[in-house]
Amino acid sequence: MKAFHPTFGRQPWPDGVRVLQVYALPDLSAGSALRTLLGDLRKSLAGFPVVPVPDDHAHITLDMITSTPPDAIGEAERRELADRLRTAVAGTGPLVLQAGSPLAYRTGVRLDLHPDHQLAVLQHRVRSAIHQVCGPDSTAYPLGVLHMTAGYAAADVDTDELAQVIHRVRPGHAPFTVRRIELIEVYWQRVPVDGSDASGRRIRWDTVAAVPLDDVPTAGLHATSDSR
Repeated sequence: MKAFHPTFGRQPWPDGVRVLQVYALPDLSAGSALRTLLGDLRKSLAGFPVVPVPDDHAHITLDMITSTPPDAIGEAERRELADRLRTAVAGTGPLVLQAGSPLAYRTGVRLDLHPDHQLAVLQHRVRSAIHQVCGPDSTAYPLGVLHMTAGYAAADVDTDELAQVIHRVRPGHAPFTVRRIELIEVYWQRVPVDGSDASGRRIRWDTVAAVPLDDVPTAGLHATSDSR
């Protein structure tokens, strides 16, 4: 496993730059199975140069606007984007999924998701909505197998050893529900890693608009919305 370096589409993500993205967010109520799994995973990562994702920042990345920095996207365009997203995903949820098993991958620890067919449909609806507002070349984010990241590597790690440790986390699966997506401005913070000389990156964001998946579909695209 190599140290994680965020990418802006397919390019390196410049320090300090905020990027508009769309995330699906899991329900993480107190005592939920997913909250328990994430907490047990964080404990298992102690001693490894990996920055765990806090509960309140657990997410599934659906898409990223890479054609322009977010400060070039004005309030009117943000409202239109939120409206398009709201219309595109209305009535598609909630989605019931299972997270796990945890996997050690190239730059961190992630949770596989199942069943992911409806989640992939949701992702393509989101991309279509973004293209309607920002153009067909606005999303260079590569679409792949959807997942939830549990931690980002801050330095090279023995992946075999880490894989064995996280495999011992039991239960290794957790059901959860996705009831909303959010349009957000994402940025990264440099943070020290306990027990290591390395510094890693912790994800942070500000919400632009929250979009529930269980809204009744509407014909219009210009419902009033508060983008902040």
